[in-house]
Amino acid sequence: MAVLSDPACSEAVLVGVHDYAHLEKLPAVARNLEGLRDALTDPAVWGLPAEACTVLSQPGSAGQVLDTVRERARKARDTLLVYYAGHGLTDLHTDELYLALPDSDQEREYTSLRYEYLRRAVLDQQAGAQRTVVILDCCYSGRALLGRMSASEHIADQAVVEGTCLLTASAETRPALSPPGETYTAFTGELITTLTQGVPDRPDPLDMDTLYRHLRGRLASRSRPVPQQRNRNTGGRIAIARNRAVPEGGAAEGDGSGGAAQGGAGAPSSSGSESLAARESEAERRLAEMEWRAERLRRETEELREEAERRALQTVETAQRLANALAAAADPAFQPVWFAVPATRPLMGQDGSLGPVGELVPGSWYLAVEQRGKALVVQTEEGNRGLLLDAEGIERGYYSDVGPGAGAPGFEPFWFAVPEARQLVREDGSRPRKAVAELVPGVWYLAVGQREGALIARTEDGRRGLLHDMDGIQHGDGVLATIEAKQNLRKAKSLAEAVSSAPEPDFQPFWFAVPAPREILSPDGSLEPVAELAPGTWYLAVEQRGTALLAQCQDGRRGLLLDTEGIQRG
Repeated sequence: MAVLSDPACSEAVLVGVHDYAHLEKLPAVARNLEGLRDALTDPAVWGLPAEACTVLSQPGSAGQVLDTVRERARKARDTLLVYYAGHGLTDLHTDELYLALPDSDQEREYTSLRYEYLRRAVLDQQAGAQRTVVILDCCYSGRALLGRMSASEHIADQAVVEGTCLLTASAETRPALSPPGETYTAFTGELITTLTQGVPDRPDPLDMDTLYRHLRGRLASRSRPVPQQRNRNTGGRIAIARNRAVPEGGAAEGDGSGGAAQGGAGAPSSSGSESLAARESEAERRLAEMEWRAERLRRETEELREEAERRALQTVETAQRLANALAAAADPAFQPVWFAVPATRPLMGQDGSLGPVGELVPGSWYLAVEQRGKALVVQTEEGNRGLLLDAEGIERGYYSDVGPGAGAPGFEPFWFAVPEARQLVREDGSRPRKAVAELVPGVWYLAVGQREGALIARTEDGRRGLLHDMDGIQHGDGVLATIEAKQNLRKAKSLAEAVSSAPEPDFQPFWFAVPAPREILSPDGSLEPVAELAPGTWYLAVEQRGTALLAQCQDGRRGLLLDTEGIQRG
């Protein structure tokens, strides 16, 4: 059972913006701050001292918020709670979450508070808080579950042992809700009600997992945006409220005063008392053993889920960097340079896929021939090219001339289309030439190499061959690679959201069929396909994770179906 965080050693910072110069006003937010402060300081709920509950309504600057959070994080010795209510904005270029301030302008993200900076303030190295709860009631707040929380920058990886909990009012692509005529916003209204009234048939105190499941069920039943939660270590076990739904007192333990009169017929014998005590002791031992096993299983499950989330977030970050690199124009002022890497790093292809085409290792020199945004176009000794997305800490050597007179710079893959049907023939040079596939107009193919004046081309289904007639072919100029990278980024974000979402508690399994072939992905957070679902076959949906379904094939394989549009329910 969770233990209530010590209110005497805890701190809370409640931030809210209800009046905006350039955005729609949110009058309910002002009432959110009052209602939540009253709940947290109520001795019957948490009992946080009034001086430990700092309210920042209409903060004048991002610095004011960050300084206050950092100060309170250093003062806390048990739990730090940080709450924000207001407009959530997103950066059009990076998809990062920004928290709007009174003078924020949607087209000027620098006028808002970048969530990444708030995260850093919470994780200040001098912070004394042992546990951290961050609650965001704003549009697109689920992006805080993704954003910049990479494997090297995770909240959990930098948090203390007891854990961190992040609770958001909506998913990364969903707006939050402030219903007209209601006292509070939809999410905070349910939060305050749950804190002040409790959750029937649940333990006392209420931990964050119980709080989240109850809020999700209540909001979903009213067709309102459902919250998201992400825990690290034992973050879900953090308790900031007593369960008001548990009756006070409860059944009192017997003290012997109500027993039969001494020496009466109903008085138990000495041997009977000893036997009863032995049985009670054995029952307590077994119960303790069961609880220990349950806790170990819960921890193992949590560790697997954390690893899956970490892997999914790594994939999101890689996909985001790759999309940015492919969308960026080559830096005309860049001079080719030899370099070495401080640690093994993957070399990504320029076709937009997320599969590495090679690996750069320490102790070898590689040639950077171009710069695309923060990424480098790298050429290996074999003449292969790819993108180095993480150029941090590389050791630069001397500059090199890779102009036309300096030798072959290596082949760079590109997409192309043919003006009319053309044969793709085998690479073995056999005579007469044997066709591998027919390339048709209107379809894009990938040129992966060049041999004796012919292109080595790859079709959509993976077949390879030589294209000898290159007259009039249309180059894709990286457009298709950029499109594929963006598609992979969207898929990676959807997977990360599904992996980080807790299973829907009221979900009922059902059979379904897909309208078109769709892949299911591994629940371990990688983009590895588990299987392809085909039309005309029934599959079993065993869980719902956010908007995704955990599907089971007839052979028992399971995976996440991210695209559930148009499925037929049985």
